[in-house]
Amino acid sequence: MKVLCRQNRFYDMKRFGQPEIRLYHKKAKGKRSPRYLLKCGCCEEKLEIHYAVDGLEIGGVNGAIEDWREILLPLLLIERKGKRLIVHPATEPRSTTAESAQSAPLDCTRGPERLDRTRRPEVVEGPVEG
Repeated sequence: MKVLCRQNRFYDMKRFGQPEIRLYHKKAKGKRSPRYLLKCGCCEEKLEIHYAVDGLEIGGVNGAIEDWREILLPLLLIERKGKRLIVHPATEPRSTTAESAQSAPLDCTRGPERLDRTRRPEVVEGPVEG
């Protein structure tokens, strides 16, 4: 499995318009499985994801990989149709002007914005594992 690398700058808003998640990886040691540590881009909140061949533990909750796929793929706007994955595009901020979108303070405690389901989905070709 390829390990994702990032620069992990605090409050880095260059790519997505909001603070980028800081990502760290730890190798397996002894009985402890390999894991990712995800930290909020604007504060010190964090989440550990331990992974193995048979399942994932996300934030202390154990589950089979298929179970996590069933839960997380719809949240990521990805839907599975047979052996294909369909990726729905993410939406832009819902402000009236570009200036107000840039100047709005970010709050990592607020809930997700409503999603615009009117845009055409992108189809990803290739085999789906599982």
